[in-house]
Amino acid sequence: MPDKDSTLLHVICDYAPNGLEFAEIMSRIQFHLADPHQVTIQQLATPPLDTIAVGFVTYQLALAPVDGRMFIYGNAAPRRDQREAQENNVGSGLKYVRLKNGVEIMQVYSQYSLSFLKDEIVEFRDVASPAAGSQFRSRDYFPERVAKLINGDREILTDELNVSEIEEVPNNLVAWTDGFGNVKTTMRKSDLVKQGFKPGEKVQVILNGVSLVGVIADGGFTVERGVLAVNAGSSGYDDPFVELFLRVHHMVEKTAAVRFDYPAGGSPFEIRKLS
Repeated sequence: MPDKDSTLLHVICDYAPNGLEFAEIMSRIQFHLADPHQVTIQQLATPPLDTIAVGFVTYQLALAPVDGRMFIYGNAAPRRDQREAQENNVGSGLKYVRLKNGVEIMQVYSQYSLSFLKDEIVEFRDVASPAAGSQFRSRDYFPERVAKLINGDREILTDELNVSEIEEVPNNLVAWTDGFGNVKTTMRKSDLVKQGFKPGEKVQVILNGVSLVGVIADGGFTVERGVLAVNAGSSGYDDPFVELFLRVHHMVEKTAAVRFDYPAGGSPFEIRKLS
């Protein structure tokens, strides 16, 4: 059985899986932890500069059942809001949230990184951490703050912030592409119902400049092989996120991600009724 006093720490960053960046961050977190043997660290790599992916997987992990304490540290900071050179490598700051279920998150505050959990937040605070001075803040500054909070040091939490200022997520964007080429979106099952779509109905899906005919389905495996299913997927809990699922039997076949030319996170899509 899991130790009730243990902590599960998810580290979500837009670095190469098992790369040097992850290794350095893990080492720094371990160094600053008061009792590293009580903390299990799980790394998860997202596509580079993809804040919607960070927000999506943070949501999915944060609302999962856990026995003990769960903490999430996430970082993707594309710095798209400023084109000019950044003096002293200044970038987005760290924010802290505590959710209704007790899960704690320290996230670099960039666009959609906290948006999916907006309705679950009961505490939203700024974190005292340098915003400049290092090109690799994720190694040089952030791990120490993460470890301090896990250690029980809340003095690094400063101003209380307004949850309403967190950006809303539109319901027509690509959120995540899984390892089987299924494209998970920000649209919910309830959105399909509100728009009047019914199981078995043929639709036109437009994404990334590609138009395909699909079928509104109860699940990806309820359609024939090679048919694009538009269905409630495996993420999203009580109101699942809609997936674009193209059933294949071998990975050499063209999955939904391949057919739609590998859409990036945040790419808009459209579902139209066929007359």
